[in-house]
Amino acid sequence: MAPTMEQEILQQEEQLAEAKRALDLAAIDRMYADELLLTGVMGEPTCGKTAIIDEVKRGIADRESARASGRQLEMSAENEDMKVVRHGDTAIANYRFVVKISGPAMDVSRRYRATNVWMRQDGRWRIIAAHMSFVLEPKQAAMLSGEGR
Repeated sequence: MAPTMEQEILQQEEQLAEAKRALDLAAIDRMYADELLLTGVMGEPTCGKTAIIDEVKRGIADRESARASGRQLEMSAENEDMKVVRHGDTAIANYRFVVKISGPAMDVSRRYRATNVWMRQDGRWRIIAAHMSFVLEPKQAAMLSGEGR
């Protein structure tokens, strides 16, 4: 039995998560459409695929620098609470993306809410639009709402 569109997108999202963990530039390049519209976590003006490729290249350089200096970094990147909705030949995936990095003098934990719009192009699924925003920890949200004072 052929996989449903939802199963295909779930598989694509897992492959994307693995590519992010491995900083696999070729895989990331294949998965994002050349005409990508992206809004990042800081709400910066919409940018494109070049911004993602540049970020992966920075990650690769940082990883190599850490290795060269003998610093050991542990990293995890996981998708949680994944939802997929189909609209014709397009699908929208929405999920929480959790990143953790630890090492000497470093302990980073970030949660994001991500939305990817997938479209079948030339026989393969590609992300044509994406949005990512920070998810605040309850303590941070309480401070912003005035409850933490």
